[in-house]
Amino acid sequence: NTAEITKDTDEDGNEIDDIDSTPDNKKDGEDDIDREKVHVGYFDLALQKDLVKAIVTEGSSNKEIPAVNGELLKVEINRKKINSTIVKFVYDITIENQGTIAGYAKEIKDYIPEGLQFVETDNQNWKVISDNVITTDALAEKLLQPGEKATVQVVLRWINNENNLGMKTNIAEISKDYNDANDTDDIDSTPDNKKDGEDDIDDAPVILSISTGRAPMYVILTTGILTMISTGVVMIKKYVL
Repeated sequence: NTAEITKDTDEDGNEIDDIDSTPDNKKDGEDDIDREKVHVGYFDLALQKDLVKAIVTEGSSNKEIPAVNGELLKVEINRKKINSTIVKFVYDITIENQGTIAGYAKEIKDYIPEGLQFVETDNQNWKVISDNVITTDALAEKLLQPGEKATVQVVLRWINNENNLGMKTNIAEISKDYNDANDTDDIDSTPDNKKDGEDDIDDAPVILSISTGRAPMYVILTTGILTMISTGVVMIKKYVL
């Protein structure tokens, strides 16, 4: 904001020349003009949800399948071991302050897709508030400065059923936020409105399928055929030659 003397006079109201400046010329460096700068901040918390890994347990066998950024993770279930198989999906939920005002993600809400379930013993600081909806206030007291990030994890389990396959998409959203700047609203999103396209909500899909076991079958079949051929050749040589 700039201010300048635009007209000056002597004590009698007559125009008078200033010794080192000219009124109303907007010339920097003269002492009849000055400016003051203020910065108007904005509040912007963003959420990113990532699948970290799948943990598949078959009896005493435990296998971790890491997720690769940008690729859809596919988990195959052994049809013969469906009832005894436990599949856990581990997700990271990261909150980033993309604004210029420090603030808090007071509550994060997670929408559990059909076919997955929340097990309390797998999770800390999460609670069920309704069917397939859980919340956490694990980051409620974490003041995020501009550019800072914080992460909380959630673990969901597959509900064992050979018909419970296909894609499962888990969604998380900032459901409550706060800042000390007169509780300024987030510049580009509204908490707890479940609106696609805003940056305070994100999803992480995964695919479940039944393993076919075809590869081992082909190996066995090929091995058997080769054995038969080899045996036939030996017999021919023995009796013909």
